[in-house]
Amino acid sequence: MQARPGLQRQRGAILVFALVFLAVLTMMGVSGMESTTLEERMSANMVDNETAFNAAETALQAAEAWLILQNTLPITSTDGTTTVWAEDSMDPTPAGAGNDDGQYWWDHANMDATWWTNNGDAPANVPGVSVQPRYLIEEYKTVDTGQSIAIGGGETTVPRIFHRITARGWGIANTTRAMVQATFVQTYD
Repeated sequence: MQARPGLQRQRGAILVFALVFLAVLTMMGVSGMESTTLEERMSANMVDNETAFNAAETALQAAEAWLILQNTLPITSTDGTTTVWAEDSMDPTPAGAGNDDGQYWWDHANMDATWWTNNGDAPANVPGVSVQPRYLIEEYKTVDTGQSIAIGGGETTVPRIFHRITARGWGIANTTRAMVQATFVQTYD
């Protein structure tokens, strides 16, 4: 058998080119998979954060609804047994106590899920969360002076009670949490 002319001059250049091209395609595929995995994790974290925020909002709305239903000024307590706490009574280092650390009570490290479960009030069951959301209501301030529509009309000014509502919600993972606060103003009979 006789060899065709020119075959002896080929050294496998096409093979080397194909291998290099295949290596480039493999690197592009691996990079695309890593990018997709990262985007999937980011999306799951975003869903978890939204779940925690929505749970905290649910607790906040439940606290507001509870306050609206009260016809008389709720009694405050320093241990939360009356649902309404005295201002800053849950602070482990209260202002003026000599060991004040300058932090708000809700920023302390020991205010974890166990503390909230033991001290906070829970709204109705919230599905899809690792820990049920909780809320605390503080009687924050009483205002009985200031601007009034009744100025000059001889009417007495009704005191307005300011409540600080702090709500904490957890996401699908118990490491994901959100906290929201609102000031709620109410007048009582």
